[in-house]
Amino acid sequence: MKRILISILALTLSAGLMAQLSCYDVQYTADASGDSPYKGQSVTVQGIVTAKRSGAFYIGDAEGGPWSGLYVFHGITSNLVQVGDMVKLTGIVEEYNGLTELTNVSASEVLSGNNPVPITTISTAALPLGGRVGEPYEGVMVRFNDVQIKSTMDTYGVYKIADSSNALTSVDDVMYLPQASQIIVGEWWSQIQGVVDYFSGAGGYRVLPRNANDMIKVDDVSYASIRIGSESNAVLDEINTLNVYTSKLKSEWGIREYEMKFRIDPSQILYQGFEIAGSLSLFNPTETISAAGDIITLHYGGQDNLVSETDDGVLIKLKFEPKTYGDLVVHLEEFRYDNVNITSLNNGKLMVKITGNKPHLSIGTDQSGKNIFDPSMNEKINIEFGTKTGFLARAVIRIYDAQGRLVATPVHQNFTSPTGIERVSWNGRDSNMKLLPPGLYYCHAEVSNRETGTRNNTVQPIVIKARLK
Repeated sequence: MKRILISILALTLSAGLMAQLSCYDVQYTADASGDSPYKGQSVTVQGIVTAKRSGAFYIGDAEGGPWSGLYVFHGITSNLVQVGDMVKLTGIVEEYNGLTELTNVSASEVLSGNNPVPITTISTAALPLGGRVGEPYEGVMVRFNDVQIKSTMDTYGVYKIADSSNALTSVDDVMYLPQASQIIVGEWWSQIQGVVDYFSGAGGYRVLPRNANDMIKVDDVSYASIRIGSESNAVLDEINTLNVYTSKLKSEWGIREYEMKFRIDPSQILYQGFEIAGSLSLFNPTETISAAGDIITLHYGGQDNLVSETDDGVLIKLKFEPKTYGDLVVHLEEFRYDNVNITSLNNGKLMVKITGNKPHLSIGTDQSGKNIFDPSMNEKINIEFGTKTGFLARAVIRIYDAQGRLVATPVHQNFTSPTGIERVSWNGRDSNMKLLPPGLYYCHAEVSNRETGTRNNTVQPIVIKARLK
């Protein structure tokens, strides 16, 4: 009985160690060293990507707050994620020169995209120079309001700021370098924000703005940002709604009008109108759709000011019907409030995943969408392949000639896309990089489940056409 109890306890502890954690779980510590309680352990953690830098990125818990951020040091994974992605990562928790980080990422998954980035508003007194007082905000995306420049930018791109508390905080140019002429001692800035990183030695905690939009000198509408949301579980051939979000709009700005232009690929997405219920728009905007159905312009004008108390006010809701699998982008091309052009624009996304255990294969060119192309004229053909997500999958794409001989293998790789859909362009050359002659070929897609060994196959024809003489 004792051995059974010990075994059960061991299994319970093992399961607990592999349970999905938050950034808070990994970061929170009462240890004066600031070391994570999971130091040296393999963990699975979930969070929203808040910032990216060369070979690394930061994630945060959706609700923000102290202990809610984490630095991820892994170049390969950094290339696969975007700011706003909700990700699930498995890796090793390490302490590097006083900074808690997740490294050696062995598994990653993008659960959704274009989520609002969690930002925690704090005083500069919460992140003073020197010591470990700022430990709770390590890796957190933070915001300071109404701060004064207290020093010029040094040769390392570091300068100091303080709010009404008069406590100094360091700002660093690791991700964004403003012009030195902008950093004038004594001037006040409406807002400076960025992720908090730790620099060993005399560096201490520093705030790293990501871009010019993280530094707002004068609080007016010209610094507004607009983003179209995303749907991580969009359904094929059904109406899916994407919200258009605006940053904070103050009543005193007197904004009553907006115009937005967005672009879609009608072969992938159909625009199905808009909805204003539950949004800031009180009247239906006028709608203009191009003859090809790819460019849509909405113009809104009302009698009352547009006001949003938060940075994620829903301006209007757009409806789309996806016609294919994959990551389908809604490109926000232009936006203006009254006569002010807004430059901080973020595209929307519909993520349409394959739901059945079957291989997906779609072949066509950018020009016609047909499975006919001429490699001798430098034409290429797109091979889109995929399978149901949720398990480790591997794809092999093979090209056979009409006699059944293998001539090329353009794909032999694991799936990394969160939708289970990936694409490769084939140039019509064989395995020796020689142009194949005109004729009929067969594209064979094999998708294997790496956990069970199950394989599924599908085949589609490709025609290499002859050049007209």
